Amino acid sequence: MHLRLLFSTVILACILIFSLANKNGRASSQNRGNTGAPGDETSLGLPKTCMNCHNQGPITASVAITVLDSANQPITQYRPGWKYTASVKITATGTGLQGYGFQMIALKDAGNTDLDGFTDTNPNNYKIANISGGRTYAEHDNVSTSNTFNVKWTAPAAGTGSVTFYASGNAVNGNGTTSGDGAGVFSLQLNEFGTVATSEVQKIQYSVKTMPNPMVGDAQLDVSGLPVGRYIVRAYHGAGTLIWESECSAAENTLQLPADAWPKGIYYIGVEGAGIQTIVKTLKL
Repeated sequence: MHLRLLFSTVILACILIFSLANKNGRASSQNRGNTGAPGDETSLGLPKTCMNCHNQGPITASVAITVLDSANQPITQYRPGWKYTASVKITATGTGLQGYGFQMIALKDAGNTDLDGFTDTNPNNYKIANISGGRTYAEHDNVSTSNTFNVKWTAPAAGTGSVTFYASGNAVNGNGTTSGDGAGVFSLQLNEFGTVATSEVQKIQYSVKTMPNPMVGDAQLDVSGLPVGRYIVRAYHGAGTLIWESECSAAENTLQLPADAWPKGIYYIGVEGAGIQTIVKTLKL
């Protein structure tokens, strides 16, 4: 009996220490990348994100990345060597919300190699961290009361080609563990200026959400405003069990989700394609 109590106490202490350490950034404290990018730490063969731990609710969260020029305008093409701001915004709702955290990396699409373009000049709530293998991440510096992280980024040299930003973020209740928190993941692709005709570049302003949320029977996924392309939509139940998969195009504004036959619980609906990867969290009652 005493041994069992001691074992439980040790486990709880380890969880608490692990959680408190991560409040200073996953790369800084654990030497790991959890943005969902190729080459990050994996679980069940897939790159890990904040959603692997901070996914219990009742807080729900989504993540968006916007790259801004010096005039604070969003871009879809970068100019080699120019300076930009890569802004990560976490939108969250739920009881007990106390603060936010994030991690982001930018990779060259050819070979998924690290661009190492982030700087932390006069940061407010983030820092730059390097891990084994030479990967560089921008991440929170302790729990932030702001849901927006504006990271300085210098675009790579000419000839680099398209690049992709990967970010994962969480919204936490500050209870010292990951229970009750919410998280999301997002990726954004930028083309090198001049490699794609201006007429082919679209300003990304889209919406991905489930209706209704929570789901009771069958539901719909609103995918309005997506850039031209084909998309894979996947529904994961709980800790990552794939329940359903389908394809859609940017021309479709809504996609039917056969949720009536799905077990009750938390679901993550992922949309991937045309340089975009995003996940929304919903509940099936």
